[in-house]
Amino acid sequence: MAQYAPTDGKDTPFSPRMPSSTLQPRVLSPRLALSLLLVTGLLWGCAGQRPMHPPAKVRSSAPADSAKSSPRVMTIPVPGTPVSPPSQAGAQQGETPADAALLRGKLLYGQGMFREAWHEWSPVAQFADPSTKAVHAETAWQFLFESYFKQGDRDNTPHFLQEIGGIEPTAGQSAIFKALLEQQTRERLQQLLQLQPAGSALAPIFLAALNPTAAATGAGLAATAPGVPTLEGVQPAPPSAASAAWPAAAAPTGPPLKVGLLLPLSGKWTGMGEHLRRAAKKALADYPSVPIQLLIADSGDSAATSLVAINELVAQTVDVVIGPVFYATVQPAVEVAAAHHIPIITFNPQRDTDTPVPGAYSNAFQPEQESKIMARYAVLEKRYHRIAILAPESEYGRGVAKTFSDAVQAAGGTIVRVTHFPPDTTDFSSWLKALGTQFDALFIPAAAKQVRLIAPQAAFFRVGSSDVALLGTSLWNSPELLTEGTDYLNGAMFCDIDPAVKEQFRQSFRQAWEEDPTTLATLAYDGVAVIAQLMQLQQQGGGNWRDALTRTAGFQGASGPVRFLEKGQSRRMYHLFQVGNGKIQIAQPVQDALNIP
Repeated sequence: MAQYAPTDGKDTPFSPRMPSSTLQPRVLSPRLALSLLLVTGLLWGCAGQRPMHPPAKVRSSAPADSAKSSPRVMTIPVPGTPVSPPSQAGAQQGETPADAALLRGKLLYGQGMFREAWHEWSPVAQFADPSTKAVHAETAWQFLFESYFKQGDRDNTPHFLQEIGGIEPTAGQSAIFKALLEQQTRERLQQLLQLQPAGSALAPIFLAALNPTAAATGAGLAATAPGVPTLEGVQPAPPSAASAAWPAAAAPTGPPLKVGLLLPLSGKWTGMGEHLRRAAKKALADYPSVPIQLLIADSGDSAATSLVAINELVAQTVDVVIGPVFYATVQPAVEVAAAHHIPIITFNPQRDTDTPVPGAYSNAFQPEQESKIMARYAVLEKRYHRIAILAPESEYGRGVAKTFSDAVQAAGGTIVRVTHFPPDTTDFSSWLKALGTQFDALFIPAAAKQVRLIAPQAAFFRVGSSDVALLGTSLWNSPELLTEGTDYLNGAMFCDIDPAVKEQFRQSFRQAWEEDPTTLATLAYDGVAVIAQLMQLQQQGGGNWRDALTRTAGFQGASGPVRFLEKGQSRRMYHLFQVGNGKIQIAQPVQDALNIP
């Protein structure tokens, strides 16, 4: 199981970036989807609008079943009602910052300070504070739009649009907006429409609400006020669409592909989920011409929460699902997606022994692929025919050792002995003795800190016998490997992804979010990037995107080329690395890495 230490980061790209040779990060405005706003509901996805106020730190998401709950009716003080000064808000013991911000906003609103109130509510609506819960965010969202529908005028409308510009509504918030929109009279909607400046995100929504028949049939809608953009020629999403996003200034052509994203957005893994969501948003920003709409659901960390989340996405008629993260959450999501014939790309490795599920793909670094690469290198290239294995006693260690052993024998080599040591071992003498000396290569799929201890001990127990070649996996690729005992590692080989490609993505990600991407973030990015590239192929006449998902040419990901096999496993481009003279250097690329079965 991949582990991640949650980090706080900005929630929206903070500045334009200079494009690199392969990645061109750009700030992506959210996309336009106006179909059935009044019939099927207004359920927004996320699409990367840059906020006008200071970027948020960490955001959460509403529970997966929030879309099914009825909107709560909140009472907002009427302007002019006597209230206490705003400075007294938030003084109660046990009150969270989100609670205090909601109260401050109500006090400000009661004094007729609408702009200041919106500025208090907006960060809560977008989960800008870690203390914000779904109930806080939905309350703030209700306050924002209830107050704007009542008090919006030509002077404060630009300020309101600025405050909501960076918010990505959850399903619950979207349901609240829909309910509030339906409560407005036609006269008030016409007034609000006339207030919108050019490029307003709300103008097309008000237009569609005033002209539901035209929106459903795709007929052009003409603006009734000067400066309001016309919808002439804009084609809405197909009738099955169940959500809509903020309109973009330069929207991609064609109906959007609805991509469901299953992430842990509640509990102790909230930081991880938000980090992965930012990675997905960056992928959208890197492919601005592709019409993709993200619909996010909270998969939590259990089978039960995952089941609720995947059913929520199915109800929103998503075209493809990306995620979830944890092993416990994967199986329910895969089963439901398969039952509805929806392709799903998970973040967990698929083992060789796993039964393939049609339409389910594993977008993860596959340890088995590394094992097969090293086995082929050892037997077919270096002609090592007697090989031993020293691996940790863990699911990873046993799985990798088994795959390596099978691949060695398939290539014509022999595994003379396999020994497993406890994961926390520091003295490997007894296990090295058990291996004996009748082998010419030793495969050690262990962490770098253990390998640097094993190498000198292995040399000691082989005094008087021939040298042994040490072979490893990407776990070796760490500065910790070179902290001591490097003389005993000279000539050792392992495989990993090209560090130049990983560094390029790291820099690009940091420019966008002021934080480094985790390994899981590269997978979240790749999931969306693959779908975007498939849509590009379809736009270029390459046929249906589903048919090209397993194409042999693969796709360009954050860590280089990636390909999906028919049985659902992913393959990535690897390089062989060699340790020598206290350094780790690339020895050669693995030419057929993408084609390893």
